[in-house]
Amino acid sequence: MIYAKMKDALRYCGISANLDLALEHVNSDFLATLGEDRIELKGTDVYVFKVPLTTKVASETLFENHHDYIDIHVVLEGAERMVINIPEALEPVEEKPENDAYFFRGNDGQAMILTPGNFLVAFPEDAHKTPGAVDDIPQNIVKAVFKVKL
Repeated sequence: MIYAKMKDALRYCGISANLDLALEHVNSDFLATLGEDRIELKGTDVYVFKVPLTTKVASETLFENHHDYIDIHVVLEGAERMVINIPEALEPVEEKPENDAYFFRGNDGQAMILTPGNFLVAFPEDAHKTPGAVDDIPQNIVKAVFKVKL
């Protein structure tokens, strides 16, 4: 997991070429250009989409992870509580390998608040629980999610 300020995104380059490409686009100028359509930076290997969401109380959310993709979460408007844990510490609930999505139930983990200006990178070993409500008060948010093929 990487949790950092957008201004520091390029410090994390060097892990993989696909991740480097995504991190080069974790900036306000690029993110301001996002519309409703998915933008492919490198076909299905690196793409990004913007999504409006309503955050939920913790009991209404599940952890998820991916085997083939890294996620980069960037909140553009509002605030989202995210929790990270290792999949082995959680109870498997559902697998959707055709969507590279694996879901888990659990309560514990490392919690952080994503607000505009921050980003979070979730690797396959980082099960992440989204979209969590800050202080269990649901709110509307807008976020960008980058999908990065390993």
